[in-house]
Amino acid sequence: MSRIKRLWLSIREPRKIKAIYFVYYAIAAGTGLATLLWPPRSIEGALGAFLTTLWAAFILGGGIASCVAVFPGRWWLERAGIYAILGGILIYEGTVMFLQFTETGNRLTQFGVLLLATGLFIVRLIPISRYSFEPRPSWG
Repeated sequence: MSRIKRLWLSIREPRKIKAIYFVYYAIAAGTGLATLLWPPRSIEGALGAFLTTLWAAFILGGGIASCVAVFPGRWWLERAGIYAILGGILIYEGTVMFLQFTETGNRLTQFGVLLLATGLFIVRLIPISRYSFEPRPSWG
């Protein structure tokens, strides 16, 4: 058996769901990093450098924490990461809606995509909210 297959089989089910969320968490971390390095000027202008750095750091830190937690089933850490990601997204969403009403142009598409992202992370919170760690099967 190949090393990759052994690694894949070492992940508890649902493997595919965990792998998909790992990718989303990595995207969140990458987005946070990119925002820290190259902040969006229209958002930074509306929020200021400090708050832009703050929401980017929330998304970066939350993405990293959730990446680390998703495969071993450390749900307390994954939840903390998701809350950080959601905090960053909510600050960004609020800024986008503020700009929708104070500047010319349409920000509703951007807001809609942000709502979709919010929903994705809320859906993940539902099955991991009951325990601190992923339950292990009992071998009675």
